[in-house]
Amino acid sequence: MILTIIKKLKLFLFFLILIAVSPALASASSFSADADITVTAVTYGDSTVDMTIQNGSTAESITFDSGILTATDPVSFKISCNDSTAYGIRATLSGNTVACVKNFDPGTTYLTLPNNPGEYTIEPIATNLSNAVTYNSACGAATCESGFAIYGTGSNAVCVIPSGGGIIYQPTSCSSVAYDDWQTTCVNGWQYRNIKSQSPSGCSLTSAQENDRKRQCGTSTAPDIETTPTAPTPTATSETSVSDSAGNVVWKQILNDAEIIATGDVNQLLSEVGAKRDLDAESGYSRTVVERIVKNTEASDQTRNAITNFVTYGTPTTQPLGAGERAGVVNSFKSAFGRLPTTQEDWNDVIKIANGRWPGQINKETEKNAEAAFKKIYLRNPDRTNARDDAAITVMAYGLRPANRNLDSEKAAIRIFTNIYGYSPATATAWDVVRAISYSGVTR
Repeated sequence: MILTIIKKLKLFLFFLILIAVSPALASASSFSADADITVTAVTYGDSTVDMTIQNGSTAESITFDSGILTATDPVSFKISCNDSTAYGIRATLSGNTVACVKNFDPGTTYLTLPNNPGEYTIEPIATNLSNAVTYNSACGAATCESGFAIYGTGSNAVCVIPSGGGIIYQPTSCSSVAYDDWQTTCVNGWQYRNIKSQSPSGCSLTSAQENDRKRQCGTSTAPDIETTPTAPTPTATSETSVSDSAGNVVWKQILNDAEIIATGDVNQLLSEVGAKRDLDAESGYSRTVVERIVKNTEASDQTRNAITNFVTYGTPTTQPLGAGERAGVVNSFKSAFGRLPTTQEDWNDVIKIANGRWPGQINKETEKNAEAAFKKIYLRNPDRTNARDDAAITVMAYGLRPANRNLDSEKAAIRIFTNIYGYSPATATAWDVVRAISYSGVTR
């Protein structure tokens, strides 16, 4: 264990001696760690755990006394805990929780202290928030597992199952949003940009804030990719019938998107969408939504990287979808075909699904299950020669996404699904059924 104390070498040596002979750390001026530092027996609840100050962490001073760890005036301070009994890590300032993280991957997940003056107390969390993927800054739920929704705000935010014929969902609107640079690619005449940060943590964008994510391309020099909006009852398009028309551009771009994603070449993808690389975002999605997608599979590194790249950055034709929805598209492919996308043909179908297009591959067993669901919902057999019935089966089987979401229709569809099945949608297959109810136009 090596600590570097910037101001005075004598203070550095004194600090090392204190660690060797005392369970308390003296306040060390201009603290900087040039290696990971283990702090043993940090108190939480009725127990103690070891915590690790990450290499490169800096602060004006740190103190560890009687099981309590504090950092004063942190500049770049990160701390982790490799004990799985600690469900999270939080920092308090004057008794108020100001930063929090769920200990999703013990030993790897870390809490970053605010870069603001003050004395912060760092402590593990003994309470687990069920079905929460990430925590907000007040240690409430920020995001939930699939099939769950946030209920409440701040430290009282929890993840619940939509139930009772309605949907229990009270998102907190964002008070402020910071946007990234505009991406160079245009989609349907629109240019998009990602969200760098939003406050409070886990908040939902308002309509105005969502609209601020896009702007008309205008005089942009980026090539305009025409992606014809999908109607509520989409029609299948054969690749062999593509001619030198606007539709030809769409299919070429979808094929190009699939080729880039399948290679796992993130630099080529970034060039294609006109985005900057965000390693924190990649790491965050890899540990959360991507981990759940590849769980219990034998995913290769290339496959996992391809999924992470797709979720994090999207492609020119999938920019209108958020990262979570892109993850859902991959999950729909996995549910439909019983495997992860690995080949260019697979990714071609993933991107078709994301754009509301019929996939090139089919799974007769999945479609048979979709037909059974159709009969359960509409109390009749589907007529595959009827465009709406065929659309419903295809959406149920493969999870085709609509070009324009209608949240009111989706809420009504959730109520219909719950009343028919007696439980709320939670799996990819169930949510694909909800989409079919919402957008196919089929009635009983």
